[in-house]
Amino acid sequence: MAEIFLTGATGFVGRHLVPALIREGHHVWCLVRSVEKAAQLRARGCQVVVGDLTSDSFSVEGAEIVIHLAALHHGLPTLISRVTAEGTARLVQAAQAQGVKKILSLSTVTAAQNPSWPYAYAAWLAEQAIQASSVRYTILRSTVIVGPGDPFLGGIMYMAQAWPVVPIIGSGRTRFQPVSVFDIVRCVLQAITDERYTNRVLTVGGPEVLSYEQIVDTVFEALRISKRKISLPRRTTRFCVRWLERMGVRTPFVPGHFLSQDLIASSPSVIEDEFGFRPQALRAVLHAILSRCVTLEKSVA
Repeated sequence: MAEIFLTGATGFVGRHLVPALIREGHHVWCLVRSVEKAAQLRARGCQVVVGDLTSDSFSVEGAEIVIHLAALHHGLPTLISRVTAEGTARLVQAAQAQGVKKILSLSTVTAAQNPSWPYAYAAWLAEQAIQASSVRYTILRSTVIVGPGDPFLGGIMYMAQAWPVVPIIGSGRTRFQPVSVFDIVRCVLQAITDERYTNRVLTVGGPEVLSYEQIVDTVFEALRISKRKISLPRRTTRFCVRWLERMGVRTPFVPGHFLSQDLIASSPSVIEDEFGFRPQALRAVLHAILSRCVTLEKSVA
């Protein structure tokens, strides 16, 4: 059992990781900004630190391991940098000063020294801050993470079910290597306790490389529906989405839907090679999502 300080506990991956950490017997402290979310985490058996990565309003004192999931993926470049890059640097400084033994950070395969892509650049700066510290670390660079509650696959499923036609942004040939959130959780649990992963940057992804259009077709197959697909110019669609969202209209689109750069790991077998288990294919992830929806509908009925 370890004393763990967790950021991003209420995010997509965090919501799946928290119960897994508790089941493993770890004592979990979660950094949250919202008092309401703090109450929810306490009810699940966590201790809570109310604070913010963009300020010095938190302490990691007493923690043996820091698991860092928090990041801002889109928005104003200055805010992305404040949360993702500067927030990580502040967290690392606190961990170093207060005797934390290890930091595990969930990053992205898009991390790059390229200021023109704010999130990728901020993620790269965050990685640099972690690697420059004296604290032992593991960085997991992930491809797109999918599962119950994820915005990328969830957005495609929503469009497939609710819209008369489903847009394919750009050519539809951008390649992805979707990885299950349950497999990411397994990797995190192994990496925080196994010294083989110490001071390493590991790229993790699912067992399949699929184009965006192939992912849409797989969603159609899982939902047992057939919809017309239309190709939309990437730049025009992004402009329209931003305009709608400024007007207060929510859309199912997330930045991943607009990518022109492939989002893939070095090999489809990377998790099997490094962590010793075969990750779930996209069809299995979709089955898990749909099974959970059916279970929820039955419980409500």
